[in-house]
Amino acid sequence: MEQNTVQTTQPVQPPVLMTTLMALVENYIKDIVSAQVNEILMSHRTLRVIDDGFEKKIREIAEEVASDAVSTHVDDEYHVSEDDIRDIASTEVNDFDFDDKVNDAVTSAIDQLDLTEMIRTEIKDNISFTVSVD
Repeated sequence: MEQNTVQTTQPVQPPVLMTTLMALVENYIKDIVSAQVNEILMSHRTLRVIDDGFEKKIREIAEEVASDAVSTHVDDEYHVSEDDIRDIASTEVNDFDFDDKVNDAVTSAIDQLDLTEMIRTEIKDNISFTVSVD
């Protein structure tokens, strides 16, 4: 006798228990990952707040130190007022001997010129002599 066997392949369905177990494990892993991501984001926000607060505090300290340094300098050092500057300038202008400076400049300019040559050139080019005998 001959036996004919026909084989059919049907997809094997995992047992319901296995499917349920995999779904639970998958949800559990998602919950763990979600919790860790939320914790990281919260830590990041906290660090950002700390960084901003730290920067603000450093700026406040720097401004206070600079203000104290300027205040100490102004208190310790003599500073000339605008009125004092005007008085000093007026005194210097009034005390300056302009006459001597002008005389020195004119004398120096004349010394640098060759007047003799200039006079000869002017006489030669512009003056003519005529002689008449009577």
